[in-house]
Amino acid sequence: MWIVFRGLLSGALRDRISLFYALIFPAAALAVLAYFFEDPGYRRHLLVGVTALGGFFFTMSGTGFEVMRQRQRGVYKLLRATPFPTGAFVSALTAARGLIALVCALFVYVGGALFLGAGIAPAGLLLMLPALALGTVCFTALGFILGNLGNTETQVAGINNLFVLPMTCASPVFYSLEGAPRWVQLLSEAMPLRHLVAALQAAAAVDPVAMIRPLAILCGFTAAILLVAVATFRWDPDARLMRRA
Repeated sequence: MWIVFRGLLSGALRDRISLFYALIFPAAALAVLAYFFEDPGYRRHLLVGVTALGGFFFTMSGTGFEVMRQRQRGVYKLLRATPFPTGAFVSALTAARGLIALVCALFVYVGGALFLGAGIAPAGLLLMLPALALGTVCFTALGFILGNLGNTETQVAGINNLFVLPMTCASPVFYSLEGAPRWVQLLSEAMPLRHLVAALQAAAAVDPVAMIRPLAILCGFTAAILLVAVATFRWDPDARLMRRA
């Protein structure tokens, strides 16, 4: 298990595109938007939003492409010849990707706070850790589903966009949804990214009570997504979905 984890961790660190979206993209978005919008309240909202978004991109999108490429190269066929259960492999990749995403998210948040001159409450930073950890597990598992559904980079990219665009637009990453139409708010409730942002906002405000609801909902999303990720996992590119490994 440890050898597999180290190999997956090393592979994730070589994923430059995903690292770009986990670090450079959120930092650039924060810098550009903060330049045009000087309101301190909005800047704090934006800081939390881009922190969540960077982890979201790295874990979901990056994992989806990695899973597809590994399966196409026959990596999973080799693993299948060993007594290595599907759930253990899903957990190892989730942990490897999640660990890197967690470190990147903390780097973006702390670096962004220093750039904006915003104060960092040590208690708030500690409260963010469980929310970020849960969010990375949730979105890495969702990335597994993307990789399970697609057989080519084009297919995975298309499926990825079906998740990324609605989740980014219908979640309070760049703006508040308080004045949005009711149907938009209901749609947002069905997006795990919304609840990650809500949990991080509560953590930044050092309000652990306000974290309970979004974390509980995020736990439900995570459990359901992990089950689907394991159920749809394919060792062989030609295998059918929902087939037992």
